[in-house]
Amino acid sequence: MRFFKIITICFWGYLIISCKRDNSKKNEIAKEIKSKSVTDTLITDIDLKKIGKEIAGREKKDMIDKYYYAINREVERPEMADSFMSNIDSLFKIYHYKVFVINSIKINSYVVKILFEDAQYISILLILNKENYPNNCLVVYENLKSEINYNCYSKITNNIITINKVGNSKKTIEKYIIEQNNFLEYFENSQIDIPKCGQEEIIYTKDGQDSTYEYQYILEGKIKNHLKHGVWDEKKYILQYNKSVWLHGEYINGLRNGEWIYDEGDPFSKTEVYDMGKLIKIY
Repeated sequence: MRFFKIITICFWGYLIISCKRDNSKKNEIAKEIKSKSVTDTLITDIDLKKIGKEIAGREKKDMIDKYYYAINREVERPEMADSFMSNIDSLFKIYHYKVFVINSIKINSYVVKILFEDAQYISILLILNKENYPNNCLVVYENLKSEINYNCYSKITNNIITINKVGNSKKTIEKYIIEQNNFLEYFENSQIDIPKCGQEEIIYTKDGQDSTYEYQYILEGKIKNHLKHGVWDEKKYILQYNKSVWLHGEYINGLRNGEWIYDEGDPFSKTEVYDMGKLIKIY
């Protein structure tokens, strides 16, 4: 009988200790997630102590490609466009940075430095874990110190990211929402706030006999539930062409779907094919 009591006491003691350990682990995990969670914050600088290991090799090349994708999301010509006219991949330094948790989604971030001879450039690139989706990456912070100073900072409110871009010649605001594991363009109103902007440029017909004037940047399409939806025509700056180019295609709840045609006035314009945001092929 005494032996049975000893066994019972030991058993209950073991259960109590195990429960305390489990609760302690849960509390530690909760604290860790809470410390990384972002619901309402500003990204106005880089915490140098959080910069991790440098990325090299093939992974670095993939990161550079994602950075270019993210920069190319702008409608207007980026402040950094002149710097990208030649191959500057060798000037890139990319490092692991923080893991953000936005709306319960873990997002890896990276610090991107470009080592120009006469300028200092540093930025933060967010990447969602979704390959072959061009909208899985977003630049949320930039700082360029040179003859042309430029700064980009962001405010995160729940799952909406508001990006403020301030340069010598302009100031713009862009909004994105994290949905379907993508960074999608977000519109507060059901109509496009600024459907046309930039300077007017002269456009000639293919035979050169007639001409007209047209804004550099044009957005034509419908908005549904704060996202692009249906057939859209967009005239925006494309880095690889170094000029404004017409794009035509369909959005479904903010995601490109089907064929998207890049018409830059050449019979050999590019076509991208998407399946609900996933890039399938280019021809």
